Amino acid sequence: MMKKCLLASLVALACTGAGVFAQEPAKTTAPAATSAASPLIPAVPALFLKPVTLRGTLGDTDVQVHIRPKAEIDEGIEGEYFIFGNSAKILLAGEIEGEILFMEESENGTNISGQWDGKLEGDMLSGTWMSADGSFTKPFALKVVPLKQSAVSRVGKKAVAKADKP
Repeated sequence: MMKKCLLASLVALACTGAGVFAQEPAKTTAPAATSAASPLIPAVPALFLKPVTLRGTLGDTDVQVHIRPKAEIDEGIEGEYFIFGNSAKILLAGEIEGEILFMEESENGTNISGQWDGKLEGDMLSGTWMSADGSFTKPFALKVVPLKQSAVSRVGKKAVAKADKP
């Protein structure tokens, strides 16, 4: 049942466009912190209540992973990753409860090509990736990439600094 749900999520994600993900209009809901505390919604770490980028290794390969909550946080997480030096994005969809993460991936947007099982410890996510048929596994270790100050923020600070000068 879960694989059908995740596969449907991957297909929907793939259908939103080549590399461009449609965003649904904002919905009126309780604040995320209140929702996360609800007994109906699994305990989701604050880190995954908004989009997050992680970098690290999958086996011996350098990768970058981008994960975000689905429109309805109780439906899990979604995202994509790429291998450095390769422009192809691989879709991800799954769940995180507490510090345990489970995601399936799809290289073509239709078929499941692998599975990620991991654990979050601080700003590190590590675990095991397994091929769809279960015949091949690789360890993965990812670290959260800190948000850099945006160009807009820097421009805004410069404008304020100039306005403060006599």
